Amino acid sequence: MADIEDKTKVADVLMQKEASFEAVAASEALSPAEDRRLLRRADMWLLPVLFVTYMFQYLDKSTMANAAILGLRSDLHLQGQDYSWASSVFNFGYLAASGPIAFIIVRLPIGKFMSVSVLLWGAVLMCMAATKNSSGLIATRFFLGFMEAAVAPGFSIIVSLWYKRSEQPLRTGVWFLGNIVSGFFAGPLMYAFGHIHSYPAWKIVFLTFGGLTVVWGAVMFFILPDAPGKAWFFRPEDRPKAVLRINADSTGVKHNKWKMDQFWEALCDPKAWFTALLMLATNIPNGGISNFAAIVIHGFGFSVNETFLVNMIVTAFQGFFVLVVTIGSTYLPNSRTYFMMAGSTIGLIGAVVIRQLDNSNIWARYSGYCLLSAYTTNFPMILVMNTSNNAGITKKTTVNAMSFVAYCVGNIVGPQLFFDSEAPNYPSGFAAMLVCFCVTILATFALRLYLIWCNKKKDRISGPVEDQALATELEDDRTDREMDHFRYIY
Repeated sequence: MADIEDKTKVADVLMQKEASFEAVAASEALSPAEDRRLLRRADMWLLPVLFVTYMFQYLDKSTMANAAILGLRSDLHLQGQDYSWASSVFNFGYLAASGPIAFIIVRLPIGKFMSVSVLLWGAVLMCMAATKNSSGLIATRFFLGFMEAAVAPGFSIIVSLWYKRSEQPLRTGVWFLGNIVSGFFAGPLMYAFGHIHSYPAWKIVFLTFGGLTVVWGAVMFFILPDAPGKAWFFRPEDRPKAVLRINADSTGVKHNKWKMDQFWEALCDPKAWFTALLMLATNIPNGGISNFAAIVIHGFGFSVNETFLVNMIVTAFQGFFVLVVTIGSTYLPNSRTYFMMAGSTIGLIGAVVIRQLDNSNIWARYSGYCLLSAYTTNFPMILVMNTSNNAGITKKTTVNAMSFVAYCVGNIVGPQLFFDSEAPNYPSGFAAMLVCFCVTILATFALRLYLIWCNKKKDRISGPVEDQALATELEDDRTDREMDHFRYIY
């Protein structure tokens, strides 16, 4: 029996070697026209799945903010900071899942894992309609955060496996636009739910959105591939080409082994801590505004139903900013950090306008809120910076986990700075935003200088970059520090 097992293992290794040689040959024969054809095929079938999934994720995560003015707070007898804690606890669940998610993404088929995660969070969202008090709301929000924690880090890994580094900002922007489009859906739906009086409208919100998410999770199980080499929408002869198409310019192929040396390298890498700081400073404002958006806009002087409708205009501004940043950073080399600083600066101006003007200037404050939405462009760009500048699948998932721990901490802290006694203007919350935006601008500039310094150091050591050497090293699952020919994008 032992001999048979040994021969089987040897045969498997030989088959893998043969497949690798076939892939290399396919890569060598790959023409620019074929490259574009495979890219279009991936865009056509993969991006819509990511887009719709993230649309549901943001819609489900933000339902409580809209449900808050549809009777949730009064029906559940929320008092004092109860609503703030219900907002924050989502991120405790997210935080608890961040470590396990980093490990699981490496070990399991990523497409199937993401699908199960979507189905489970939809089920949890439906359970929120059955809550009777603040304790029940807090418990379900924790598990909602736990189940949703796989989405953004999982999607950033998927993009890095399917696309070249130069292609990643725009594709990340496309799936991130799902949360913006969800705002267009949410406004009219919430307006319609607000006219229902036969049954608590906030319960209908949770049941409707949760049920749709469960159905989508089941569909996603069959249509989201685990890797380019297993994609059902590629012909068998195109699959090795799809894998090798990205290797010369990507940051690693999917391996199923967790490597402790890459884990420790991630923890000791300054750029990983820079992006973690950026994620923290971006998401303290996000934690406040995403949970109190409807309350803040309602406080400007709009009615409940007007609040849902005018929030759609803010969504349009956010979509515009995301498109400008992701498209601009795709086609302008090494402009990513410049666009990130611009988004933070515009957000800073918006926060100043909201905080300094009173309610007699309703439309001026509202315009400030539209400008404030520019800060959200930092989230997809931080993910792109992580996947583009970190090679090695274990290192990449670890850096992502570090960023999402910071994401959780920021979103936990943010709602706590919106004190119930300061409603609806929340001056302390917006003052904290001003500080965070300034930190973001300075940290982004420091990260740019650090990456430029790292590239110059590599130039002195290894000289010109050779793509073929980089492709070979990527196949071996080496990290960016281990590859002399790797250059950082900033």
